[in-house]
Amino acid sequence: MNSNTAVKNLGIGLAVTGFILLVGYALYDFFTIESSLVLKMSIGAIVAGIVLALLALIKEKMGAEDKEIERRY
Repeated sequence: MNSNTAVKNLGIGLAVTGFILLVGYALYDFFTIESSLVLKMSIGAIVAGIVLALLALIKEKMGAEDKEIERRY
């Protein structure tokens, strides 16, 4: 493993850790504030819909084989 790979992995790890902490804080703050149940459910439904759509697209992309003919020059 060279140093570029180590730095790249460290950067990705820090970015993922920061993102997880930010999402965790946002969820904690969202569920502890005083707001109506309808607002919380609607925002939750929107987020769940976006996550499900992204997961379906990722699954479809991973399952589909590349049907284009590879061009060699």
